[in-house]
Amino acid sequence: MSADQISEIAPAVREAVEAPDFCVSFEVAGHTEKWAQFHDGTLNAAYPHAEHPSVVLATLGGALVEWAAGLSLTVALPADDGRTIARWIDRYFETVLGAPADYGVDVRLERVKTVGRASNDSSASGI
Repeated sequence: MSADQISEIAPAVREAVEAPDFCVSFEVAGHTEKWAQFHDGTLNAAYPHAEHPSVVLATLGGALVEWAAGLSLTVALPADDGRTIARWIDRYFETVLGAPADYGVDVRLERVKTVGRASNDSSASGI
């Protein structure tokens, strides 16, 4: 577990926890295939393995929502504490995606676009 990476990941996760209309994306610097996204209690991440992720989740925690072998998985994370979720992501990057202990992380926080919100665009209302 890397304190530097957790310190970079945690503030963005905290933002997404406190404002569920935000999604935060993380990538291991220089490795776009090693990524994770957190939004509204759910983590979607690269999963480059053919094996069912049950062993991974038994170690890291979380409830499997869905997975596609060799592509990605989606996990419900019960914690609502940014630091706890950041530790989970850090461990995932290192143990599942093979990031080195001193990896750098790129962070991007984005507002999630939802259909049905007030808009000047008539297509949002279905008209």
